[in-house]
Parts: sequence; C-alpha cells; structure tokens
Amino acid sequence: MSVRHGPPLDSPPATGPRAGRLSWLRLAVAGLSFALLAHGAAADPPDADAALREAVEFPGYVLFGESGAPGLVLVAVRGASSLVLGYGETERGNGRAPDGRSLFRLNSVSKVLATEALASLVAEGRLRLTDTLARHAGGRAVQQVGPRPITLLDLATYSAGLPREIGDAPADRAPRTWPTRSERWRWLDGNPLRWAPGTMAAYSNVGFDLLGDAMEEASGQAYPALLRDRVTAPAGMTDTTVSPTEEQCARLMTGTGLGGAGPCVDTAATAASGGLYSTGDDMRRWLRRNLGDPEGTRALSHAVYRPRQAMPIAAGFDEAAPMSGLGLGWVISDAAGTRPLLVAKSGAGVGFMSYVAFAPGRDAGVFVVMNRLDFAPFAGLVAGANALLASLATR
Repeated sequence: MSVRHGPPLDSPPATGPRAGRLSWLRLAVAGLSFALLAHGAAADPPDADAALREAVEFPGYVLFGESGAPGLVLVAVRGASSLVLGYGETERGNGRAPDGRSLFRLNSVSKVLATEALASLVAEGRLRLTDTLARHAGGRAVQQVGPRPITLLDLATYSAGLPREIGDAPADRAPRTWPTRSERWRWLDGNPLRWAPGTMAAYSNVGFDLLGDAMEEASGQAYPALLRDRVTAPAGMTDTTVSPTEEQCARLMTGTGLGGAGPCVDTAATAASGGLYSTGDDMRRWLRRNLGDPEGTRALSHAVYRPRQAMPIAAGFDEAAPMSGLGLGWVISDAAGTRPLLVAKSGAGVGFMSYVAFAPGRDAGVFVVMNRLDFAPFAGLVAGANALLASLATR
C-alpha cells in the first residue's frame, strides 16, 4: 500500500466547455509540477505496482482539482496491488495532506457494510432474508399495508414503503445521532407505510436503521459489536467505527459545504444507515475483501434482488450510472461501452461525499471521498471514478 499527496488547489473548479479545457491545462501543469516534486521519493512497496500508479495517480489529481474540496482520498485496488492517495488538505489552509490514516465519514456507504453483516447472519442460518421485520422486532407490533408484511429483504433493498427520513432532526442533536432506536420505532408505530412493501423502491435511511435493529435482535449483540465481529475485525479495519477515540477524532478531516462540519461524536444511533467513520487504509482492506470473495458470503449482498424492470418506480439510485438492479444495499449498473458492470454505493452528509464501486470478476475497485458536501461536482467525481475503474478492469 502506498500513500502520496499532491499540492492543494485553492481556486474553485472551472465551468463550461472553454473553462473545462483551461482547467485541464492548469491540472496538467500542476500535475507536471507534482511529478517533479515526487521525483526521488522512496521506492513503492511491492503491492503498489508501477502500472497501477500510472493508471491512478494523475486521474486522481484531476478528480481532486475538479471537486473544489479542501481534500480528497482515493483508494484503488487491482488484483494484489493497491494504492491510497491523498490530495489537498485535511482542513482548508492547515497545510496537512490527507493520507491512509486520515479519518472521514462514510455516510451511506455504511449501508453496504451493514448488508455484509446481514449476509453473514443469513449464511449461518441466524435469520433469513424473507423473515418479517416483526419477527425480529423484540415483541413490537409492525404495521402492514398491502398483502404482506415488511421483510428484511424489503429493508435491505429500499423497498419497504418507508420514507428517506422520519422528519427533520432536532436542532440540538449532533448529525448522525438521530433518530435513536426508540425514536424510530415510536415513529413507525404511528405512521402508515407509503405503499405496499416490495412493490417499488425509493431510497430510505430509516429502513436501514430498522434493519440494524433487527440484526441486533437476531444475533443478541449490539449492532456496533456485531459489525466489528463479522466485518471490520476480520478485515483488519481498525479505524472503522461509530465510537471514535480522542486520537481518532484528532485525525478527522474537516467537512465543508452544505451543512458544514459536525462534531466527532458517537454515532451508534445511525450506525447501519450512515454513522460509520473510516480511513483510506481500512477501505483498501475492505475493497480487497469484497473482490476476494466472488462466491462466498459477500456474494449474497452483491446479487440482484430487485431488477429495475420489475418495479413500477425506482427513485434515487442513478447518481453513479443508470441502475439496473438493487442488491443488498448495493446499486448494480449494467456494463456499457468500456465501463464494466458496476456494484456501487455513494454517501453524503456532514461535510463529506463518498463513493465506492467495484467490477465483479475483474479484480478492480475504487473508493473516493472528499471533505465537501456539494452535489454539483459530485456527479463529475463519480463519473471520473467510474472511468478510472474502467481503465483498471480491462480483462
């Protein structure tokens, strides 16, 4: 694994065709300067081969330059080789470049770590995807709309008839600390579903936190402990947590953009939907874990359970590429041109935006996070990450 960074770009990204050409020219000049600055650096470790660096380093600098973010972390994995690259600054103006140990918020990428834990429980027979939510609700009643009740599969594929959020978070609550378990179950008891489960898909955060609650009931463990035992500890992800220590908080990049930064606090209340913190080093390990298990437990979460053509509406899943189906938390997009089939997930909130994607069977994956919450440049960031992945997944 290798970590390297480029100099920060303080100017905002250019817009329009001509501005775009000028931006590329500025980046090319800056990239040459960056290459000269990097000349004479220590030799790369064996797992960061020259071909991967050639494919990733400058495209990463372009992604950063066009993002307008203070900093960006890019992870690329191809076979046994991997890179973690940091660009810019962990906080605008502090002069400290991000690296593989810089902490950031995963936001909704947390969902696909949750479904990995779910898949492990399914593989062990601790629960089934077809189990009703009521079966793992700790004796609470769960309302029903339509011919059947909510299942765990409905929750994991955004098709349980639940809204994105249960309302606006209280002003005095830190981001990702609301709603608590008792608050969301109280809300569920008093609010009807918007449609019959399984009939259509629409993005939902509360659905994933209810899924986390169900996994707690099925396993007899608190969700953070369950995730640690089944996902993060086996992968060696020592910095992926909902309860960062003081030392970890000192490494947290500062979020910017819409809503600004939030305090570094325990976010166990929303651990399954968006509460996880992580690092580039940990995401490198996790990408390798997903790429290295094509037919095992994690393959359960990568499979398509809700084909787009089987649903009358599928809302909120096309930011990476046109969605062709939904896995367990994952969004699957068919191959198109040189772009391979994608298994992807994005996240946004509390001053960060993140994106992870890999190409099944091609031994290639990417993860990128920037400490700026701004949806306009994020579309370009995702497109660039997908193009980078296409350049890595050539077989």
